[in-house]
Amino acid sequence: MADKTSYLKGPKQVVVKTRSASIADTTARQIATLPKGSRLMGFLINGVASDAVTTATLGFGNTSAANQYVTGADVKTAAAGVGPTLLAGVSGVMGAVLTTDTPIFVKYADTGGAATVGSWKASIIYNTGNVTNDDTI
Repeated sequence: MADKTSYLKGPKQVVVKTRSASIADTTARQIATLPKGSRLMGFLINGVASDAVTTATLGFGNTSAANQYVTGADVKTAAAGVGPTLLAGVSGVMGAVLTTDTPIFVKYADTGGAATVGSWKASIIYNTGNVTNDDTI
């Protein structure tokens, strides 16, 4: 006998939310909310590299610490962050099913002297759950 709930399962839809981030985001700023049941797949940035003197980084997370998903992504060295750059995510959190609607924060930090330029389009890539919010891939 066929599983009568199988029609509720199916492929997840990939969604991209694109938001702005810049050197002005030295205090964490909420840029999006991902829906319950979705899975975070990654962050892609594209923009103008920071001209900070020593280091320049972006972080993304679900609290104002903005480091749970991406910690310290270089947006200065060798023009990192210019052209599409897929950021390395924190191990063990990417791909997990979100159990609640989840805010996404971004935060910029630099050292050695403040930047005067640096802005990016940050694309948040995730897939959506289905009608039963199942946790299968």
